[in-house]
Amino acid sequence: MCHQESHLLNDESTAPEFYTSGARFVGIGGADAKMDPAQLQKLVNQKIEDVHSCQPSVISLSQVTEVGSVYSLDEIRAITDVAKTAGLPVHMDGARFANALLALGCTPAEMTWKAGVDIVSFGATKNGVMASEAIVLFKRSLEDKGFSSEKVAKELGYRRKRGGHLHSKMRLLSAQMISYLTDDLWRINATHANAMMALLQDGLKTVPGVKINTPAQANMLFCTLPLPMIDHLQAEGFGFYGGRWEEGVIRLVTSFRTPKEGVEAFIASAKTFAAQQ
Repeated sequence: MCHQESHLLNDESTAPEFYTSGARFVGIGGADAKMDPAQLQKLVNQKIEDVHSCQPSVISLSQVTEVGSVYSLDEIRAITDVAKTAGLPVHMDGARFANALLALGCTPAEMTWKAGVDIVSFGATKNGVMASEAIVLFKRSLEDKGFSSEKVAKELGYRRKRGGHLHSKMRLLSAQMISYLTDDLWRINATHANAMMALLQDGLKTVPGVKINTPAQANMLFCTLPLPMIDHLQAEGFGFYGGRWEEGVIRLVTSFRTPKEGVEAFIASAKTFAAQQ
């Protein structure tokens, strides 16, 4: 179970189904790409033990979501409460984990196992690391739901190998994570990225013709621009994703190395174009 707009469901070219030998992903609705607990509750209780039907096995939520919104701690708990009553483990897709954490101003524990999350994909490559991520299992949380953490960890080891992710010279990848977590570098990077997005979003709100779709809460924003404005900005050398969604919809993402001057130049260029129309 995951949101119908989640990366897991829509942007992995069916790899999850392939590596699970055919597990079915079921999309759940909800505003701002966040699962609606009421819809989730209904689906996890339908046709249970019906041999003709696909049975629920795990819930996955994305933090930050695919549209740039962030689950609050109460919203996470609402999802995990549903999971607990259904006896299901909860996975958090934390590709932008640090950005969400800084947006909420909480501790990693508060956003994960204390909120009922059992396993986290701890993202790092979107926040400064070159080629390394981590999977974090929460032993107490898993065992509270009747799952052996040792068994889960062992199974993950086999799946990592089968999926081609047990790299030679693994220590070199691990060294990246050590540096990432030393002296709060991961927090510093995410703080800068989030601050640059806040600056960008505030500036775009003042540009005629620009529509903010889902307000950014971390470092990713979807907005709609007039097509000529998109052409203008790209001709000026600004790079961003467009054309994958509805006409005129673009995705803007700020990172640990996004310069303030670049953000201000983007806003100024959009304003200049709008003023000439």
